[in-house]
Amino acid sequence: MADSLNTREPIVPSMDLFGAISDEMRLKILLLLDQAEFTVNEIKDILDIHQSNASRHLAKLSACNLLKDRRDGIKAYYRLSEELYLSTRMLSMIRDAYEELPDKDILKCRAAQVLEDRTDKTKGQIHKLDQAGGSLKAQISLFGRLMYPFENAVDVGCGEGGDLTLMLCNSCKRVTALDYDPKIISGLQKILKQKNIQNVTPKVADMVSTGLPDNFADLVLMSQVLHHAKDPRLALKEAVRILKRGGTLALLDLAQHKEESFRTTHGHIWLGFDRSQLEFFVKEFNCDVVSSEIIPSENEVDKKLPVICMILKKK
Repeated sequence: MADSLNTREPIVPSMDLFGAISDEMRLKILLLLDQAEFTVNEIKDILDIHQSNASRHLAKLSACNLLKDRRDGIKAYYRLSEELYLSTRMLSMIRDAYEELPDKDILKCRAAQVLEDRTDKTKGQIHKLDQAGGSLKAQISLFGRLMYPFENAVDVGCGEGGDLTLMLCNSCKRVTALDYDPKIISGLQKILKQKNIQNVTPKVADMVSTGLPDNFADLVLMSQVLHHAKDPRLALKEAVRILKRGGTLALLDLAQHKEESFRTTHGHIWLGFDRSQLEFFVKEFNCDVVSSEIIPSENEVDKKLPVICMILKKK
């Protein structure tokens, strides 16, 4: 039975693997990279170690296929590998080990501050659907699957202007619009007042901690927000938590790409996603994939990228 389980998960336990993750400093690095991508310099600053030590630990973890790196000019960004995300038993064991770290909360706060500093540099540049990712074609594909009315909908990461929220309020009895930026929520409140729209409730909230109750919504919409999540897996888990049984999760986000400049020009944390990775995440959270497609860009000149359009049902 153990052999059959191993064949289903990309990362197979070995002496080298356990040697790599048994070191406390390397475990701390895994903790950080479970939050988001970080450069070697960011990692050494957060952990207060020399760069040579950070590089040595990263090399050991990479050799065990736990990490992947990418180059952005002279910088190297490290992240947890897709193979680790797909190896649920190994990932669960590593995450359990994090809880034994006495300074885990301090490290998470330092990591969050680094990510916040990145975001501060790009505020006001978060793109709408018709800019960096997708196209009108992608919007039509998504909303073509959502034509029937919903009782209670949630727009996660409504964005400036709340365009999709305003579309939803015409066919849904109630809509809750979420965004982490108070200025965006304040702006949406003004628009709702001007248009005399009374079935929309704007709320300041993070996508991984919405503050909404379990089984709250018939529809949860996540359009072009997941690549801003520090932990996309936790963001999806939260979306499923607030969804009623039999409810719909509509997900639209960038397909995996290599436009590194989007990290600085648009504040992206993740450079899109592999469709199989997203499908793996949502199946873990007890969802069925109703439809899943990659919609090509209509305009390559302006760096509009292909998007993944997924419709999911909570079991």
